[in-house]
Amino acid sequence: MSIPRQYLAEIGRRGGTKSRRILDPATARRMVAIREARRAAVRVERTAVPTLLGGTPADTSVKAQAIQDALLRRLSPTEKLAQVARLSQRVDQLALEGLRQRHPNATDEIIRYFRAELRLGSELAALVYRSQCDGA
Repeated sequence: MSIPRQYLAEIGRRGGTKSRRILDPATARRMVAIREARRAAVRVERTAVPTLLGGTPADTSVKAQAIQDALLRRLSPTEKLAQVARLSQRVDQLALEGLRQRHPNATDEIIRYFRAELRLGSELAALVYRSQCDGA
């Protein structure tokens, strides 16, 4: 290995000569992933015509969306599934809070029924709720 390469490899491991920090491999990989995602975003921005038809939210720039997409592509299937589970749980919590705000005097039983209506529709929720009440 050439002397400049050895030097650059050494300062890369330490995080620069001034900071004298030593990066653990996971942190270094994460930093490289972010840098590569930014580079990919720059390439996309240079070649693509900005459009909102590709699934980019109106309040998100094309560059930011490209970075997010590149980072999401690097997630393992397990990490993606965990993220979906967290989002689903958060949506459920928000729905319950919204029902409690709209019906502050409702009991937990009534809130559960309204939640069933949101998820299943009024007809199916009535059938399910009725069968639960008959079975009790």
